[in-house]
Amino acid sequence: MALLGWVLMTIGAFVRASESGLGCPDWPTCHGQLVAGGHHAMIEELHRWVAAVLVVGVVGLALMVVRGYRRERRLTRPVVWMLALLALQVVLGGVTVLLKNIAWTVVAHYGGAALLVGSITLVAVRLAFPDAAPALRDSFSWLIGWFAALSFGLLLAGSTLANTGSDSACGKGFPLCNGSLLPSSNHLVVTAYVHRVWAGVLLVLALWVLFRSRRDRAGVAPIELAAGVVAVLYLVQAALGFLIVGVSDSRATEVLHSSIGSLTWLALATLLWLTWTPAREPANPDSLHRAAA
Repeated sequence: MALLGWVLMTIGAFVRASESGLGCPDWPTCHGQLVAGGHHAMIEELHRWVAAVLVVGVVGLALMVVRGYRRERRLTRPVVWMLALLALQVVLGGVTVLLKNIAWTVVAHYGGAALLVGSITLVAVRLAFPDAAPALRDSFSWLIGWFAALSFGLLLAGSTLANTGSDSACGKGFPLCNGSLLPSSNHLVVTAYVHRVWAGVLLVLALWVLFRSRRDRAGVAPIELAAGVVAVLYLVQAALGFLIVGVSDSRATEVLHSSIGSLTWLALATLLWLTWTPAREPANPDSLHRAAA
């Protein structure tokens, strides 16, 4: 379901890049029908039908968890958050259409999608590692928490950039903006410049997290692997950003850039929950001693 959420975010990026957001001006129907014709309408309908599959899948996942783990608060509480974020995302989708894709609604819808994917990932991690050792609360875990929060902010900044027309405000120069380190500014330039600086800082932070994972979580394979995937995806994102600004800002590269950004968030959410997820409490002191050992 988390992967399907990423696919849906990618389709949403294609909806925006192809200017198909108003292919269905009403909601939940499309031109008053369940299936409407037309190029833009079909693209928007694809987005809606995949969203419907995600809704059914997430509700089904919640029912499975409640049936099999109803006494496990470490699982049932994340499921409640997952369902709440799913409901919020459905509402935001309807508001976005009814308000004709105003920029702030599109950004909020994208942010809601990222939070929903993050909540599904939490459920997945806790199902996959029910008996892991208790999570440490040290400088590394706090580093990952801040890294995730700043990365979520970068997602919102990138969505704001794309939906306010700021993506071309700095011209084709990179890393400079309009050929200058301190360009004359308006709100579009500020939005573009903040996004570039923010992305550069987080690229460095991703490499630092990779180093810290090898030092502070040496031998914890899932965390080391997740940190490595996040670092690689950040490098790919940086390369795509350079390609879009300096070479080609085609629809394909824009959608790919957004898709890799969403995939990076999925990988980072996995790293976050692997780092922060506590284990189920042992049943007796002997098992506690073995876990500590």
